[in-house]
Amino acid sequence: NRRIYNFNAIFYYAVFLPVVQAYEFVLPVFAQKGITNFFKNLNEVTNLTNSLLQFKIEKALITFGRICINTTVGIGGLIDVATINDKLERQDEDFGQTLGFYGLGPGPYLVLPILGPSNLRDTGGLVVDSVVYSLMVGELINLTGLDSPEDAILNYSLTGLYAIDKRHTEPFRYFKTGSPFEYDLIRKLYLIMREFKIES
Repeated sequence: NRRIYNFNAIFYYAVFLPVVQAYEFVLPVFAQKGITNFFKNLNEVTNLTNSLLQFKIEKALITFGRICINTTVGIGGLIDVATINDKLERQDEDFGQTLGFYGLGPGPYLVLPILGPSNLRDTGGLVVDSVVYSLMVGELINLTGLDSPEDAILNYSLTGLYAIDKRHTEPFRYFKTGSPFEYDLIRKLYLIMREFKIES
């Protein structure tokens, strides 16, 4: 885990950070915000699915409302119109939380290459959520009517842009916490955060 953590830090500063900085330099702030909103709107399907699986009906209704409003009034999710209403705040749910809701323990702590902190349960949840997200994006791309080579290029482009946006919106910087025990600090904070999300 510690070796992968150090690898992630090297990869971040050598590859990811320069790409993110170029992205921030080229695109105006409003475009960056629109891209972030677009991907958040796509991920609302994961929030909706897992809210339903946990029988959190109120959260599911809020999320469904957000999808409808942001996809229509928000021009395909580019504008987060729903958040203007305090009663429609974003609900973060994933399959790792669903597994925890049904009593599955976290298992051993893991640091995933590139992706960062996780545990055995959340890694399994991440796989399921990724499959659901990929299927949904694939169906949306199919609706464009593009031929096979073009839709593959669009799919890869969206995946790359999603990764850049995710890193762009993440304020964490490796070895910038001021703690000589950063790895242990991140591990503790991650595990506390995940338990808090499962209980909420």
